[in-house]
Amino acid sequence: METNNSSIFSLVWALMPLSTDELEQIPLNHRIRPYLIFEINDEFYGFPCTSNINSKKNRYSNGQAILSYSEYEEKTLVKLEKVFIIPEEYYRGYFKPVNLNDENEIIKKIQANFQFSNYPQEVINFFESRPVKITCSDMIIRDNQLYSVVGMIYRQLLLVPIYKYPINNTVECSTDGLMYYADVDNTVILPNDNTFKYCTKLNDLQFGKNNKSRKDIRKLMNHYFILPRIKCDCSYNRFNELNPGMIIDYINNDIPYKMIILTKNDSEFGVITGDANDFYSNFNYMTLPINENITFEVTGVLSSDRLNQLREKFLSKDYMLKLKQNNKK
Repeated sequence: METNNSSIFSLVWALMPLSTDELEQIPLNHRIRPYLIFEINDEFYGFPCTSNINSKKNRYSNGQAILSYSEYEEKTLVKLEKVFIIPEEYYRGYFKPVNLNDENEIIKKIQANFQFSNYPQEVINFFESRPVKITCSDMIIRDNQLYSVVGMIYRQLLLVPIYKYPINNTVECSTDGLMYYADVDNTVILPNDNTFKYCTKLNDLQFGKNNKSRKDIRKLMNHYFILPRIKCDCSYNRFNELNPGMIIDYINNDIPYKMIILTKNDSEFGVITGDANDFYSNFNYMTLPINENITFEVTGVLSSDRLNQLREKFLSKDYMLKLKQNNKK
């Protein structure tokens, strides 16, 4: 099936690719939905879409993308967490083209999802070598250093170094439920080449729209400079220096774990900890002495909203009661 479109993606309505029994559990008027489809070796794959572009179910920006069509005056949110094989006979209606700017953003996010998703290997192979364009507001990494792209000048990138934990005289920014810290006094200009890897996007609300004009570059940089500076003299090498919201990696019996600091007082931390590859919701709560002897690395800081969500779950009366009951067994 061919489409008159230079993009590898098209948007089309299709019957949900479910078994007959599964479809019977879904209301008749919801069995057909839009999909972002692409073709690999004569087989069609699709990401499900929704018109509910304000959905908050996925807090991670790489898990979704918004398509905009000036031609159709509509917007569609693409859910990139799962991909489905969609037989050709399931399609309903015409294919709508996807513009190349949207295609570039989608491919960047798909590539960033590789290590966290269950994409089939043929999908990973299809996308992993595709070139992408780095744009303003992208967060990228090279040689283990994070950067925020704040401008593009003659095939070069104007970059602000980004850190995962507070550094003195940096400013806060946030995305994907995490805090980041921008070193605005040490901007660098580097060639816009293929040595950078895309990580995520910083919030447009805080860092401005994607625009390459000189005027908007100045506006974006000025926005950085009006944000309050952090005063911090901690190296975070000692356990008692950690603060609520911080995420640390550590090793126990050769097994990697993560720990999140929920609360802190003069004598102890309230933390949740679990397998490094597990969801935070599956972690277990415990308290630790503030001077606990542990070797660790700070790998991030939760946003206040995300920290409060975890506190509501793990510090609730119901959870604490259940924890006491389990400890008595």
